Amino acid sequence: MRIHSLEITAFGPFADTVSVDFDALSGAGLFLLTGPTGAGKSSILDAVAFGLYGDVPGDRAGAKRLRCDTAPDEVAPRVVLEVTLSGRLFRIERSPAWVRPKRRGSGTTTEQARVVIAERHDGAWQTLSTRLDETGHLVTRLV
Repeated sequence: MRIHSLEITAFGPFADTVSVDFDALSGAGLFLLTGPTGAGKSSILDAVAFGLYGDVPGDRAGAKRLRCDTAPDEVAPRVVLEVTLSGRLFRIERSPAWVRPKRRGSGTTTEQARVVIAERHDGAWQTLSTRLDETGHLVTRLV
């Protein structure tokens, strides 16, 4: 498995969109995630795990609060992960279930978790699945 890029929006402590180009970071072969406590190092790893499996490891998984508290109410939490698995290039876009303001009237509504997994063929992304269960089985087989 090789992680190429990660884009995080309204996920964990990241209210805005944050992109990490792992290809650029790993040009020398290794890289280090470093920073003070609370800087978001674990959240980057959580986003990778969420992109792959639709869940985060450890005690943070039980919290079921993956959406950033400080993100604007209408912004969907989202993780986009580009990764090579078993020699094939994939883009996995996931959004956890979250509560958003209703588009009409007052109150809130729950958006269900979503996923799109696509594979790169001949310079274009081809969607393989938009089902959570199918994507989970595919990623598990490939990893």
